[in-house]
Amino acid sequence: TLVGYGLGARVIFFCLLDMVTKHKPEKYSGIVENAILCGAPVTSQPLVWRKLCDAVSGKLANGYSSNDWVLSFLYKTTRVTTKVAGIRAVDVSDRKLINVDLSSVISGHSDYVSKMGDVLKIFGMGS
Repeated sequence: TLVGYGLGARVIFFCLLDMVTKHKPEKYSGIVENAILCGAPVTSQPLVWRKLCDAVSGKLANGYSSNDWVLSFLYKTTRVTTKVAGIRAVDVSDRKLINVDLSSVISGHSDYVSKMGDVLKIFGMGS
């Protein structure tokens, strides 16, 4: 299981995408069971996320917070779009993909550091 927030989530995102676009997905089957991406500064385009679902054998989670103004502002100014996964649900119908609204826990991008324990509990991974 891989867990990342912010740029760490971005690294996981692009590693998984590389696995399924540049290589045969079956070659990596089972290597990554679950991936939890929180506050990810990446696209929310459904076509891309459908491909990512092929990179995991279990669940692919998009943890987002609509309160993350830093991510919204930075992504919008650098990419000329607000369709970023870290601030919205990804619209993909796949049993592997789960969207989790973390807005009740995360009030800003810097909250991920201090509240990661709470976030992991939401995903059923904390103690």
